[in-house]
Amino acid sequence: MRLIYKRFSVITGFAVLLAVLVINTAVTRRQLAVQDSNQAWVEHAQNVMLELTAYESLLKDAETGQRGYLYTGETRYLEPYNNSVAQGYPHISKLAELVADNPRQVERVDRLRTLKQQKLEDLAQTIALFKEGKKDQARSMVLSDRGRDIMKEIRALVTEMMREERSLEAARLQAVGTSTRSLVRTLYLTTILAVIGLALLAFYILREMAEREKHAAELREREEWFRVTLGSIGDAVIATDEHGMVTYVNQVAEDLTGIKLQEARGRLIHQVFPIFNEQTRKPVDNPVAKVLESGLIMGLANHTVLQRADGKLIPIEDSAAPIYDDQKTLRGVVMVFRDVTLEKQAQSVMRKAEKLAAAGRLAATMAHEINNPLEAVGNLIYIVRRTPSLPEEVQGYLSMAEQELERVSHITRQTLGFYRDSSEPGPVIMRAVIESVLKLYDNKISSKGVSLELDLGECPAVHGLQGEMKQLVANLVSNAADAVGIGGKIRVSVAPALRAQVSGVEVRVADDGPGVSAENRAHIFEPFFTTKKDVGTGLGLWVSKEIAERRGGSIDVTSGNEDGFHGAVFIVFLPREPQTERVGGAA
Repeated sequence: MRLIYKRFSVITGFAVLLAVLVINTAVTRRQLAVQDSNQAWVEHAQNVMLELTAYESLLKDAETGQRGYLYTGETRYLEPYNNSVAQGYPHISKLAELVADNPRQVERVDRLRTLKQQKLEDLAQTIALFKEGKKDQARSMVLSDRGRDIMKEIRALVTEMMREERSLEAARLQAVGTSTRSLVRTLYLTTILAVIGLALLAFYILREMAEREKHAAELREREEWFRVTLGSIGDAVIATDEHGMVTYVNQVAEDLTGIKLQEARGRLIHQVFPIFNEQTRKPVDNPVAKVLESGLIMGLANHTVLQRADGKLIPIEDSAAPIYDDQKTLRGVVMVFRDVTLEKQAQSVMRKAEKLAAAGRLAATMAHEINNPLEAVGNLIYIVRRTPSLPEEVQGYLSMAEQELERVSHITRQTLGFYRDSSEPGPVIMRAVIESVLKLYDNKISSKGVSLELDLGECPAVHGLQGEMKQLVANLVSNAADAVGIGGKIRVSVAPALRAQVSGVEVRVADDGPGVSAENRAHIFEPFFTTKKDVGTGLGLWVSKEIAERRGGSIDVTSGNEDGFHGAVFIVFLPREPQTERVGGAA
């Protein structure tokens, strides 16, 4: 309503000014017409006086020419007379035409015409007598008072007419002055009104401009406040207009979508915010379109991912709400969403932790149940070893079985890493550990025709438990044996190494199997993750990583390219000096 009033006020102001100008034009035109008319009448009076003067002058010239001829007898003196006779009639006709609007002057012009005729007849008679030789008669006529009286009457009439025309001229000049002053007053009044109107209109417009600028400054300040506020929100925010065109993107949304505000503004929301189902990878209905259609708050379905500009998929949670103006008209949609990758990972870790806890409880139960049979088997091996005349080869196998039985017993005591071994760690020779493990897996490797390459150099002892190190190496060798095909190759090496100023031993187990894909490489050390389908538990590499890191070392995997080994290469570093032990495995 206020805006309509302001517009009406401005239009009214311009209309008033236009009316003033139109009225001024009409009044000025009328005043100019009056002034032109008065000026024309002044010129009319002046023309009458000019004609009277010319008329009188012609008669004087005629009289002068007549007298010169009479005195000299020379015809050249008749030239002024002849001119006067020729021009006299047009002048008197012109006078009659000019004074036609004035009855008094018309009577005087008629009288002048008669007197002129008499005067010219008198002059013509004297000239005729002189030409006939009657010079005395001609001179007598000249000396008589008749010509003088006619001329005297003519001068009196001319004087009367001149007096009246001067009076008319004065009155008309006064009218011209009056109309001029009236025109000037009208122009001044109109100009003053126009200036006042323009001043008032300019003041009003300037005030409105100042108010608009103030309002615009408030809007800019408010927009800046909203921009800073929305930019400070930890969640991503995208706003659209009523057509689904993007109008605003905060910094978090720029980071998540990979599209800057300048690029996003004016584009359709589905071009900036493409979303898909996490499992099927099929497009998901955009919540902005639903809000524009229904006018209600909408959220995304579970398992929705956002495709960034670089093609990366990000799991998100989202809600979209309508934007209404004070007239309850839908003006756009604001959408708030966030990256839930960490939450998904946390949930995955929690699920894995729950599995590990269950596995721990199961392992503790199994350890309790297995320990008694293990002790019985150990006792039986002890009794067998005391049998006299036992072949030396059998003695060796029994010793190996006793060692493996001890390792199994140690594993049950650890209960998958949740139980800390009570025995003290000490120096372990990794070369001997590797040889022992390879001897244990000799049948498995030989049955597949696998070619085994060894590079077991002299290395310092590492700090740890003999059983743990055997378990670590055994997991790597077993995985390599499972990965290679018939007639494949496995390479095991051990050498001194230095990592971050810490000296130790590096163990490498390489194979020419299919290797580990980049996608699986990030998860291969997680518990219960396996690529062996039905034969794997997903715990071997996790236990190996836990053992290596517990002793201050590390384990990594790469896609190998070492002397023909194009499969997986597992690299284990173990420090020679005691390191701070880490409790628990790596998730």
